[in-house]
Amino acid sequence: MAALPFYVTRDDPPAKREILRSALKLFSARGLAATSIRDISEESGYTNPALYKHFASKDELALYLFEACHARVWARCNAALASGREFDAQLDAFVASWLALLDEEPEVLAFLADSARVLWPRVSSTTRRKTMIGLARSLVRGAPQLRTSSDRADLDAAAASVQGTLSELGRMIQLGVVQGPAVRWHATLVELFQRTMG
Repeated sequence: MAALPFYVTRDDPPAKREILRSALKLFSARGLAATSIRDISEESGYTNPALYKHFASKDELALYLFEACHARVWARCNAALASGREFDAQLDAFVASWLALLDEEPEVLAFLADSARVLWPRVSSTTRRKTMIGLARSLVRGAPQLRTSSDRADLDAAAASVQGTLSELGRMIQLGVVQGPAVRWHATLVELFQRTMG
């Protein structure tokens, strides 16, 4: 039995699964504004009425996909953080998790990054409480150089540095500026973050 796509559930009917797959592919490649309902219908092989059976609009479909993808990415990275007690172990697991996601789900991470400005203001309060920068803050709070810092700006800058570096590496791989797979950068990134925060 084939694995389900990252952003669908077992209860999703085949039409919904294909509509989600097609929408993610197009949103990731073209962006939200340049993708129409007609494009998604053509890519999925399902008619507009089939699409509207599951989603009232392209915006509703995009928001659903965004929240589903974000929830899965956040859960995986949160589990990686929870797997270690010491900073070095947490750092190693967090970086490994993010890089694996870059290799396994490049369309998901591209879609999340490219559409966050438009969709994040509309997400549910549940999603809003689970941010990637929040996970990065949790990680850097345990860093030896920051453990005793009471300056929130230090923690915020360190968290932005971690999350920004990981995100930008993904963009660079996507654009062919640096060579993938992403996991090949694991040791380099862990060492970089340890030097700056360890």
